[in-house]
Amino acid sequence: NYSEATWKDQACVRTSQINWRDDHSVSWLERHMEMTQGFVVIGKNPGLFVLGEPTHDREDLDEKQRAMPDPKRVKAYIIPAGAGLILKLGTWHDFPVSTGPPVSAFIINTEEVVEALATMPAPAPMNHGDCFKLRLADHWDFTLKFPDPRPFVQKHGLVPNPVAYPLMGVDGYGQNMKREEVKPTWAGGAKVFVVPVVNVEVFTPGCGGPGIQPHLQSVPEVANKGWRDYGNRRGLQRLSALFSRLNIPATAVVNSEAAKVDYVAKALASSGWDLGAHGLNNSSGNAKMTRAEEEAHFKQCLDDLEGSLSTRPSTWLTPGFSVTERTASIAAMSGIKAFLDFVDDDVPFDVVDAETGARMLCLPYSMETNDFSLVQTKNMDARQYAQTLEDHVRQLASEPGEGKVVCLGMHTFVAGTPARTLALGESLERMQKLPGVQFASAAQVQALVRKMG
Repeated sequence: NYSEATWKDQACVRTSQINWRDDHSVSWLERHMEMTQGFVVIGKNPGLFVLGEPTHDREDLDEKQRAMPDPKRVKAYIIPAGAGLILKLGTWHDFPVSTGPPVSAFIINTEEVVEALATMPAPAPMNHGDCFKLRLADHWDFTLKFPDPRPFVQKHGLVPNPVAYPLMGVDGYGQNMKREEVKPTWAGGAKVFVVPVVNVEVFTPGCGGPGIQPHLQSVPEVANKGWRDYGNRRGLQRLSALFSRLNIPATAVVNSEAAKVDYVAKALASSGWDLGAHGLNNSSGNAKMTRAEEEAHFKQCLDDLEGSLSTRPSTWLTPGFSVTERTASIAAMSGIKAFLDFVDDDVPFDVVDAETGARMLCLPYSMETNDFSLVQTKNMDARQYAQTLEDHVRQLASEPGEGKVVCLGMHTFVAGTPARTLALGESLERMQKLPGVQFASAAQVQALVRKMG
């Protein structure tokens, strides 16, 4: 019933089962000019097909371009089980791909093509009879990739059973989020950018929180709570004065409920810092939220901070790293430009939502330069804490390459105490003198990457 169907000789039907592959690259594309090849997906599982529009008859292309696929017109399609497709003459295509579970398909072509492919000892470019096959790396200086299909087929009920796939996506940064590198030249020759990040937090009464003497468990508990409150009452102002004296930019990531406290809002307003978001409070993270709940959480936090601080944050750190597989995607869609949840590198990188194209810059938020890690977990004294930060920066500055980023995560009730602020200030002054080291806020790094990248 397909009016454009045509065959050079006897049709040949093969059955193939294709298993999952972790590599989502498109390495090969081929076309046929003397048959309209067909595929039928059989069994219970869908298949993924990479197809490119014919180019052989495009009047807007020259002769050389007509012998190549147009990368702007190559798409990946999910074909449900029990359905099939017939390709127009000249349609560029790859072999079917699994969407998670094994996929079985009838592959309908000609005996000539089957024989030509069977005689190849290993995959290689072909221009034999009706089989014209290209290795894309021989012609392009980029790689085509399709998104991980597993979330899509599961979301739309196209598979009979749950599909096993990494909760945080293939790259580890969330569902549909892919990592893209930024050019190291963004730094303009600087070896290391140091980004002080001051966490301004509150905790829900009765829900506990970090403690300097965790054994104190009476109700009501006033000592550890008072230690945390001291940070916002005195430590915040002390750190602000330190960075102002040294003329060092900084970013504050702020619980929206903390910004409603009058003396906190005033201290932040006078600090001159880049103001970022840190959820509603530090007692309730995002883990176990539904997508709708998490989207509402982001909106409420950003709306409330804008109301309290007269600026809408574009930097985000999730409280307690309590994320879901959707956090990065929702952050990007919420207008966040600088994201601090990932700790796995020394250089900034982009994460991009494969579905929406929303993009954020990730600044590595090292666990090795976080005052909680060094003071609360490793029990370092004030001098050891400050010296460790300095040593970390010195080592990175001595290594080859440019464009590294070190976030100094600090809390008003840890780094903001008198002894630690004193030691921190002395180390920061020495860091300012290190060749190739600059200080910046998260927003400044993000703007520089976009400008230079």
